[in-house]
Amino acid sequence: MRNPTLNPEEPNMSRLSKNIIYNLFGQGLLLVLGFVAVKFIFKRLGADALGIIYFTATLNNIFCTVLEMGICSTTVREVSTHFKSDPGYIKDLVRTFSLFYWVFYALAGAAIFVLAPVLVEKWIILKSMDSATATHILRILGIASLAALPKSFYASLFNGLQRMEFNNVIDVITAGLQQFGTILILTMGGNVFQVVYWYAACYGFGVFAYLVVAGNLFPVKALIPGYAPGIVKRNFHFASRMLFVSMTSAIHAQVDKVCISKLLPVGVLGYYGFTYGVVSRGASLTSAIAQAVFPSFSALFKSGDQAGLMRQYRKLQDLLCFASVPILAVVPFAMLPIFPLIFNEEIARTLLLPATFLCLGFYMNATAAIPFIFSLAMGRPDIAARQHLYNFFVTVPVTILLVYYMGIIGASISMVFFYVFVYIYTIRRICSECLGMPAWQWYLRVAKIYALISVTYGTAWIILALSNAFSVASLFVAYLSASIAFIISAYFIISADLRETLLLHLSRLQRRSLDK
Repeated sequence: MRNPTLNPEEPNMSRLSKNIIYNLFGQGLLLVLGFVAVKFIFKRLGADALGIIYFTATLNNIFCTVLEMGICSTTVREVSTHFKSDPGYIKDLVRTFSLFYWVFYALAGAAIFVLAPVLVEKWIILKSMDSATATHILRILGIASLAALPKSFYASLFNGLQRMEFNNVIDVITAGLQQFGTILILTMGGNVFQVVYWYAACYGFGVFAYLVVAGNLFPVKALIPGYAPGIVKRNFHFASRMLFVSMTSAIHAQVDKVCISKLLPVGVLGYYGFTYGVVSRGASLTSAIAQAVFPSFSALFKSGDQAGLMRQYRKLQDLLCFASVPILAVVPFAMLPIFPLIFNEEIARTLLLPATFLCLGFYMNATAAIPFIFSLAMGRPDIAARQHLYNFFVTVPVTILLVYYMGIIGASISMVFFYVFVYIYTIRRICSECLGMPAWQWYLRVAKIYALISVTYGTAWIILALSNAFSVASLFVAYLSASIAFIISAYFIISADLRETLLLHLSRLQRRSLDK
């Protein structure tokens, strides 16, 4: 088995930093690429076509998250700790899990094919598109987009090896082909079916590219699906708990969009889904760090380096909590000038408040992400599983009521409501049972950041609202001034470990510039 990892003498944080950069750069490019194609789809094909695409994406996310079954998290954890020491075990693990994923793909694809007419007739509300067209689109896009299921497994192999540049490069290339091809088709007068088939072809290309890269990192025989009973037995405890987390996460993450698709016209789901996607891409730093840190945390925990593990936790927790703020805060400031170019002025203003609540929800997710990953690295998915169980009986009914009475504003508020519960239950348990620290210290730390956000960005927005100055120049100056004030203040609040690391990286950059 080939060893694609770096020299073992390379500092762990160096590899971690590179993986964070790869993930962040990839997610940022995907955000930019998504803007252009959505504008063309909305203008040329209409709101129903955009809504069907996002409804398909919602179904795909539900299937993929439920059928993930904890396997991806288990794969990252096992590959990161046993790739060098037990190659035979890793080979059996890859073969067994790949078999599961391809079987799941076939079953889910068949389910979408059968259920598509029922969903079109009984669930979504169409305004201009006929049912036959919507059914055909749903079948083609739904089955093709499920390729994300096996693709997520191959991505977990790259993540376990801490080689995340591969999946980010492939994803950006695939998204670029998808978006540019869509623009070209619509510019040349193409119809919705040509766009749908092009989307399907790009999904297939993405899976093929993942397989090719995986074949260069693992023995080809390891990629041939097979079954080893010992793999299931060895990983059942961890994976079974992650299965429950995956299933309930799918419900919590998609219930707002499912409710919108039933209670409101499908075109509204298109607007909301796009806004949700923009904010989630804006929160790409969270996923970038979370994906990169899980194998690193797992390896440190396995080695017994408790001091190094806690030192890395403090750095990454502060990095994510502080660095996420300017990235997410730009969304409300940028929406008013940018969204009218994609949709229209009325829709842009309608989406402003939901986008703001989504930014808050994603920021709450960012503050809780590193403790969650820490608990998984310590083999404690039961904490998140229990929280999701309790939350299921609270969040889902509340979300349905919020969407019914408040529409997309209620949908966005439901995300904030979910993470309030995470703060109250999950963080408290992780602090006491995994981090070994009083929960009040975590709450106090996060409360200081919220206060700083209110003083800087909150003040800037209040000034804009009172003066009714929402020109591009005013929005830019307000955001820039608030960001500068936040960053300067944050430097004096961050932990000494992170400050030392930042100064070290800065000095290295200065030396490199002088050497040139």
